[in-house]
Amino acid sequence: MMDDANKQNQPRLHWKFPEAAKFGRVIPKEKLYSQAGANAELKQLFVEQVAQIKWAYKLAEGTINLTKTEQVHELEVIHIKLKAQTLDEKILIAIDKAIPHPTLFMLTRDVKYGDIIEGNKGEVAKEANTSEQEIAYQAAHKLKTTTQSNKEKWQQSAYLKSQWLVPSSQHAALLPAATSLESLYNQLLEALIPLGLQGVHDLQEPKSAYVHTKSQQKKRSLEDKLADLAAIEALNKQIKKTKAKRDNEKQFNLKRELNDQFKTLKKQLAALYGV
Repeated sequence: MMDDANKQNQPRLHWKFPEAAKFGRVIPKEKLYSQAGANAELKQLFVEQVAQIKWAYKLAEGTINLTKTEQVHELEVIHIKLKAQTLDEKILIAIDKAIPHPTLFMLTRDVKYGDIIEGNKGEVAKEANTSEQEIAYQAAHKLKTTTQSNKEKWQQSAYLKSQWLVPSSQHAALLPAATSLESLYNQLLEALIPLGLQGVHDLQEPKSAYVHTKSQQKKRSLEDKLADLAAIEALNKQIKKTKAKRDNEKQFNLKRELNDQFKTLKKQLAALYGV
């Protein structure tokens, strides 16, 4: 889970999926409970936070005419209608565990306005007692592996997420052009990478004294960027822990040592963001 301080870096996305890929089948919660091995605590989260789960779109060879690969046979778009304003990631993990394919979660929620809210520049103020539906996307990079006993096993990254926004059919983006289902999947995940990390690590070749063309960029892979995100999450935890220790430390020498550690960690974090 990304640090709250990074929420402003989440991309604003709204995709238009092909009509040919529309599936629209409601998934019973009980079926997910069984396949995910849900305990009482997880079932309660489903009850409190989820209104409905629908298999909204099936992106496959037969629906969007893109070639499947060994890693991506199909890409499932799962629509989750929320009861609450937030969704515990344990629910997404349980659904991913039950679905043996890469997934993209499309979340929707109703936002109610009990008071008149002043609009920002260019926005219309919200009237009292009205509601709007917001949409957001989440996905983890699911990778299929094989165990020593030749059994299929799925590994996944931390979840990437977009900002919540009020969808508009006029501003819905078509899916990116792709040569295969795996290529499409990777591009959708790339679009969910936090804005500060989408391009800052592209390595630039040094300029030659004898070549006057523009330097070339070497684009980092999705796996590299996901590794950066994992490192950022770990550093943020270390920074928070070190700051708490520093602020509570009474002995001057130890406090100074912790402050040095804090500064070093902050520099490491800035380096990951390319600052």
